[in-house]
Amino acid sequence: MDMSWLCSFVTPVVECLPVAEHLGFLVRFRENLKNMKEKMDQLKLTEQDIRREWEQAVARTHGVSEHVVPWLDKVERVNEEVQSIPTGGIGWFDMVKRYKTGKRSSDILEEIEALETWSAKFNFSGAPIPLAEVASTSSTGPSTSTPNYVTQHNFFKSRKLVFDEVLKALQSNDESQKMIALSGMGGVGKTTMMEQLKKEMEASKTFDTVVKVVLGESMSDIIALQRAIARYIDGEDIREETIDARADRLRKMFEAMSQQGEKVLVIMDDLWNEFDLKYVGLSPLPNGFKLLFTSRKEDVCAQMGVRDHSIFRVGFLDDVEAKDLFFRVVGLSDGGNPTLQKIGEDIVRKCRGLPIAIVTIAKSLSDNIEEAWKEALRRLEKDDLEDLESVTHRIFEISYENLKKDEEKAIFILSGIFPDDFNIRVEDLFRFGWGLGFFKNVKNLSLARSRMKICVNNLIRANLLIESDDTGCVKMHDLLRAFVLNKLSEVKQASIMNYNKISEQYEKEYYDRILLSCDGMTTFPTDFNYPNLSMLMLINGNELLNFPEDIYERMEKLEVVSYENTHIPMLPEYSTKLRTLCLRSCSFINDDVSFLGSLINLEVLSFVDCQISRLPSTIGKLKKLRLLDLTGCFQLYIEDGVFKNLASPMGSLKELYMRAYYNSPIRFTDANWDELEELSHGLFALELEFFENKAQPKNMSFENLERFRISIGCKLVELKDGKRNLFRNTNLFRNTIQLVGDCNELLECKISGLFDKTEELHLEKVKEMYSLEDILTNHSFSKLTILYVSECADLTCLFTVNVACGLKMLERLTVSKCYVMRTLVDENNGVDVIRFQKLTFMSLTDLPELVSMSDNMIEFPEMMELILDDLPNFTSISPHTCEVGSLFNKKVVIPRLQKLDISRMEKLKQIWPCQVSTGEKNNVSMLKEIRIRVCNSLMNLFPCNPLPLLNHLEDIEIEKCGSVEELFNMDFESVSENSSKLRSIKVDNLGKLIELWRMKGVEKCDIHIKCFKGVEKIMIIDCFSFKDVFTPTTTNFDLRALTNYITVNTGGKIDGILKGEIREMAYPSYFLRTSHHLEHLELNNDKRMGEVVFDQMDSPCYP
Repeated sequence: MDMSWLCSFVTPVVECLPVAEHLGFLVRFRENLKNMKEKMDQLKLTEQDIRREWEQAVARTHGVSEHVVPWLDKVERVNEEVQSIPTGGIGWFDMVKRYKTGKRSSDILEEIEALETWSAKFNFSGAPIPLAEVASTSSTGPSTSTPNYVTQHNFFKSRKLVFDEVLKALQSNDESQKMIALSGMGGVGKTTMMEQLKKEMEASKTFDTVVKVVLGESMSDIIALQRAIARYIDGEDIREETIDARADRLRKMFEAMSQQGEKVLVIMDDLWNEFDLKYVGLSPLPNGFKLLFTSRKEDVCAQMGVRDHSIFRVGFLDDVEAKDLFFRVVGLSDGGNPTLQKIGEDIVRKCRGLPIAIVTIAKSLSDNIEEAWKEALRRLEKDDLEDLESVTHRIFEISYENLKKDEEKAIFILSGIFPDDFNIRVEDLFRFGWGLGFFKNVKNLSLARSRMKICVNNLIRANLLIESDDTGCVKMHDLLRAFVLNKLSEVKQASIMNYNKISEQYEKEYYDRILLSCDGMTTFPTDFNYPNLSMLMLINGNELLNFPEDIYERMEKLEVVSYENTHIPMLPEYSTKLRTLCLRSCSFINDDVSFLGSLINLEVLSFVDCQISRLPSTIGKLKKLRLLDLTGCFQLYIEDGVFKNLASPMGSLKELYMRAYYNSPIRFTDANWDELEELSHGLFALELEFFENKAQPKNMSFENLERFRISIGCKLVELKDGKRNLFRNTNLFRNTIQLVGDCNELLECKISGLFDKTEELHLEKVKEMYSLEDILTNHSFSKLTILYVSECADLTCLFTVNVACGLKMLERLTVSKCYVMRTLVDENNGVDVIRFQKLTFMSLTDLPELVSMSDNMIEFPEMMELILDDLPNFTSISPHTCEVGSLFNKKVVIPRLQKLDISRMEKLKQIWPCQVSTGEKNNVSMLKEIRIRVCNSLMNLFPCNPLPLLNHLEDIEIEKCGSVEELFNMDFESVSENSSKLRSIKVDNLGKLIELWRMKGVEKCDIHIKCFKGVEKIMIIDCFSFKDVFTPTTTNFDLRALTNYITVNTGGKIDGILKGEIREMAYPSYFLRTSHHLEHLELNNDKRMGEVVFDQMDSPCYP
């Protein structure tokens, strides 16, 4: 029935009445519904952008506004409310429903508009979280213990004293302090202080290499420890198989590092039990090596060989420090709220100075609601808790109960089942959580994964989880883990490292979830009978382990089964309850897993890094399967029919991961490809390599993909320090496309449709691509953060101006071996400024025709590292007078550059012009490291009087630059008002180098040159013309911090040396006096001296 006449009559009446607003809900309810839906769709697009930026910021430990996560939660709630509003079946005369619907939609419209306004205030600056930030809103950093709210060195006086003592011991050459330990009870902040010490050692370059491994209470796997150390050093495992052979390999590796003069710090966190260091190649400890332990047990540290004076105790915070910490975390200023101030002080007293307790309770009370504070204090005072463990557990209980979502509580509890110090993969939490039904009323894996990320971040912010060193992983403090396993009663969990020592206090019917380590077992326990188990995780089973055939008959309620590092797992052949089956790094006696097709309710099936070579067609019977992961399977053969059945109208598969095992591609048949093309139309996530027998996926559909890693014409590889490598980090997932082939063929397969969602793009050997615009078609690179371009033979210009201006998110750019490329950004297109807002790293390598960056003004406001290699057309980096031959013109802006690496630029004569403009000063004012190699035309490393240019320079390394005669050419007047942070100088194979510093205008030796007093290390190698560290040699040159002076094959070149200049001493006494902290003096084949090293003449210029 057409009721439009009624609308035309009522509307003007409504506008005249006092009740117009209420009648408006009635009359305009369909208009309100339509507007609400449209605005909600727009808001969801905004939400996707903000969620992606937030996830990237969290992953990179960049600063994030505290309002982002509450905003995302609010959007989710509003969206759920929008979906709940009925849109049909409401007639004109159903006035009540029309009014209620109209009013609800109008109210929601206001909420949506407020959320849009709120979102506009978010700023993802890309700035890293300050090291000493106390009330951080982001992740706590890589720590397995108390987070970084506590022991930022210089924050608390009690901590600073200990920190400074340990720092001094680490920097000392005292043989009795080669092994050092931080000791204290759990939760005081040992690991956090260790992390701060590690960062200090890395920043100060006290050690050439810093290695960190975690031991843990249950550390019994020496091979795992050996693997961790090897991977920390080389990025890959040792090939040897036996413990002794692996130990010998590590020993030889460390000895080689020692013989090369490297100083190495090995950190072993969370030591519980004594073990023989020979198994990790560190007995005896090589020269130049130091060991740093953290442990609760001083006696174990002593058993490991740490002297008593090298064991440093980390204790509790005093009352003032404890209160300061608490109120900083809750964000309450002194005197801001007297009532909360008083309650807070009482709460702090209950925490007894234990940092983890203070931070955890503070985080749970950060909303500053008075009733919540009173309730927390009441519960802490209840039962007259005496011992600190009881107080801590009560605090954990309060924090747990203050979690707002059931999903957060469930994920927190599940995290407690993993072993101590375990790197818990967030993806595992998601897959297990899905199987256990954590995500109520969610039918979509994508939404569930988003919720998982929000929950994990909230748990990190609540101090209940800690981000791991391993990307994509979290950890749980062992005190929290003990609380989850022993005190929480919602779910009965057991994490069993030794089945023979399992407690008998509970009946077997008691347990809901069990993790069992099978390390050392030959026969699985026959009495393993837990009828109520919903989850079973088995880890570390060797080739001798045998399982009983009927193991699953006694556990019919299992919803999740997981095997990890188990040689021959026993898989369930039938179950009506099982939803998740995950296997990682497992082998099989035979490849017949066809029986898995009978697991009719299975939704997640994973065979990551498993030696399964055949996927049977029966897998296609799993009509409820949503996620299939075949990552890293060795030479996998897929039977015909698997994908066809999964793609049928009854199929549910949405996520498919099929990344091959290194050089062992999946053996696809033509039928497999045809089936996969059909399946692709319904996929949300895909990881796949199209190469060898199927290079071009012409009939694949990519339009529904939101999560992907796809390569065409090549294998999937990853970038490390700007270079491609085969090392796989399966825990890190970013949307990636890698392409090799003809540009037109690549366009035909419609892969460009994913470019606007792509975060990482590799283009290699792409033919007939003259700029990126040729492959872009109508899409953009709006999400792109990493771009790698190599061996593109026709590429003449990387970006057009339009493409360059669209790269708002680009963080890393690598271009190499593009032999006809002439410019980075094409000619001016009417755009005044091209701004690469977030680019932090750029590498330009092997570009023989490159002649300019761009004619436009280019800004790199966040650029921190620049690598230039084999760019033969440039005589200068920064512009000089005529600008011909300069890489950068005067319009280039790089205000935050910290690392500059230049190599194989044969025409390069200077980096900066002799007269430095204000622009050049701004571009290098933050420079910390400079590396120059194989630039034989380079005459001046720095312009004259460079100190204003190099306020932050710490390290100089220059090698095989045959025309350089000195590093610094300076007038006395230029140094009187300036100081340098320079710490290390290394010169190698500089054939014409005569001195490091050439001082002009210094006629009297009583003039004190202090600007380089922070230099700690000087190394001069194969410099046959070298004569002096500084000239004139009578200069009173302050090198008070110098501790290491090394020369190898120095001096001896007669050409150009005046008669009578050859001398019998290399180090005059006044040089020694000005470097009075010298600890290491090494002279290898120094041709400047005879038998006398130091002259005996006193210089009256020195006191």
